[in-house]
Amino acid sequence: MRQFKIVLIVILGLFISLLSHAQNIISGKVTSTDGETLIGVNISIKDSYEGTITDLDGAFEFETDQKGDLELIVSYIGFSSRVITLNPSEYTDINIHLKESVTSLNSVTITAGSFAADDKQRASVLEPLDIYTTAGSLGDINGALKTLPGTQPASDDGRLLVRGGEASETKVFVDGLLAAKPYYSKVPDLPTRGRFAPSLFSGTVFSTGGYSAEYGQALSSVLVLESSDIALEELTSISVMSVGADLSKTWCANKRSTSIGLAYTNLAPYYMIAKNRLDWTKPTESSNLNFMHRQKFDNGSMLKIFSNADYSLNAFNTVLEDEGANIDTEGGNVYLNINYSVPFGDKSYMKSGLATTFDNYRQIAGTHRTENEELNLEARITFVHNLSEGVELKAGLADAFMGYSHSYKYLKSEQQWDGGINDHILAIFIEPEIKLSARFAIRPGLRYEYSTYLQESNIAPRMSFAYRTSKNSQLSAAYGEYYQNPVNEYLKFGTEFQFEKATHYIVSYQIGSVKERLLRSELYYKDYTNLVSYQRGSHPYENTFFNDGHGYAKGIDVFFRDRKTLKNTDYWLSYSYLDTKRLYKDYPSTATPSFISKHTFSTVGKYFIGSINTQVGATWTVASGRPYHRPDDDNFMSGKAPVYNDLSINLSYLTHIADHFTIIHFSMSNVLGRDHLVGYRTIPSYSDRQDALMPLMPDVKQFLFLGLFISIK
Repeated sequence: MRQFKIVLIVILGLFISLLSHAQNIISGKVTSTDGETLIGVNISIKDSYEGTITDLDGAFEFETDQKGDLELIVSYIGFSSRVITLNPSEYTDINIHLKESVTSLNSVTITAGSFAADDKQRASVLEPLDIYTTAGSLGDINGALKTLPGTQPASDDGRLLVRGGEASETKVFVDGLLAAKPYYSKVPDLPTRGRFAPSLFSGTVFSTGGYSAEYGQALSSVLVLESSDIALEELTSISVMSVGADLSKTWCANKRSTSIGLAYTNLAPYYMIAKNRLDWTKPTESSNLNFMHRQKFDNGSMLKIFSNADYSLNAFNTVLEDEGANIDTEGGNVYLNINYSVPFGDKSYMKSGLATTFDNYRQIAGTHRTENEELNLEARITFVHNLSEGVELKAGLADAFMGYSHSYKYLKSEQQWDGGINDHILAIFIEPEIKLSARFAIRPGLRYEYSTYLQESNIAPRMSFAYRTSKNSQLSAAYGEYYQNPVNEYLKFGTEFQFEKATHYIVSYQIGSVKERLLRSELYYKDYTNLVSYQRGSHPYENTFFNDGHGYAKGIDVFFRDRKTLKNTDYWLSYSYLDTKRLYKDYPSTATPSFISKHTFSTVGKYFIGSINTQVGATWTVASGRPYHRPDDDNFMSGKAPVYNDLSINLSYLTHIADHFTIIHFSMSNVLGRDHLVGYRTIPSYSDRQDALMPLMPDVKQFLFLGLFISIK
């Protein structure tokens, strides 16, 4: 009996011991605040390794030997983490709701008026490779951007014309600093190209309106180019083309890289075999040198130096004022950009920079000789600070100096006119971006500018917001006031000018993903005031100028890109409707300007044939006829040019020459061989004769390009 009692006591003790170490079950389910099941959420007990992740149904369950009140940590990428305190009666059937983080990758971003590439906060639209492989662009950034909505096809210009604005209303910035002369010297009625190669830049933000308070002096739009970071490998590139040759070299070292590039272009050999409209006595010849240095320091700061220099000349015979005349142009340009950024802890950084542009351009047109010389210098400093998880504050100041001189001489006499401008534009801006939730963000901004030449200041409010209507769609809107000095061609005649002004109103809707399919539509309205107008005198240098012009531009832009539906195929469609009228320059009444097409449609397609390592592409652009004025017509701007219809194709074959990666590229513009008459330019007469009309047509109907590009590592 005594032995039985001992055994019973031992068994009872073991049972009590087992009870004291019984496992508790923690179980429940995790969803978003919208009720969406969340898979793979991490669940753990604070200060322990015990926990699990949610399954396909968002459910979780695990055992623990801990007792009493517990702190459960719930975390998931893209959502705000939670700490939940549980008492023993709450261990099971736990319902947890996570709120999406305002900094998640899927959070709302402000995109009204902007197309961005290689920016993690936005949808990439055109990357450098897209630009090179877009048929008809000929490797020009502006040529590729003209396939996006909001732009105008302009075979007689080449510069960006955005939403009813002239070319001077779009500004180009490199790493946040002004590139004052982003195009080669413009010959009247002939297209020009951008000075900068797409390969020099890793990111592109093209704003067709409603842009940030960080930028100013642009009534219509800004193009922001972000230069490449440190190169990772040494590379030599050799390009031999039907119009010239390129050579570039990149050297790499620890945390730094340096690149130098040389380019030479000469159209004389091409014009010897291609029929052209103009009587060239000196086809365009140009040379270009670019330099880039990148260095990262131990404190995380980065130094970027970028420089570009070029020189070009050309000459051709034409008819000017009923007389044969030779148009002879020559010009050089130097651009230098130095940028330094330094972090302050994990939440702040400062970005400072200095950019300078020197440009000299000379033209002799018959008996008229003009020469322009311009120096632009901008210093800028910007501070960025993350005040909290969803609030980023950006503020900065800049001083932009512009010195411009103009000289005109009539070669048949001693008649001469000289003028010049010296101006400082001081700017201060502040702009927070506030993500109130993962669905809703606002970006208010304020910009102040003062011009020493105009002796006038302005304060420009800006406001953008975006609301994510679903996981892959969002609604955005923007409002802003934008000011700009009149162009130098007017300012050189005196200081009795004011800032020109445009007010933007934009609403846009975007759905989908650019990696698969993206649809975007945008409505806008622009109100112009204080535009420059003038009355003709007896000579171009005796015109009388005013700041009483006005106008409007309104329309809709639609963009669709599809990379998913067809295998190995990428294509996009763009449509723009534009209604705009102005009373400015020497217009006798309000009218649509001569560079405007009311309807513009573009489609770009690219298909890669893997079996032969070849990509083929095509770009088709159709635009309604542009208006023009007949000197003998009482109805101003009643003429209408034919419909613009251009089909361009290209082909790129990827191969190796002596183990070096090589691309053979061919392109052809205007495959249909159409006469691209886009309108007429009025040549004003300052005598008793009637104004004359000059047709606006490309000098070459079709342009063929062949290039061999070799990369040597």
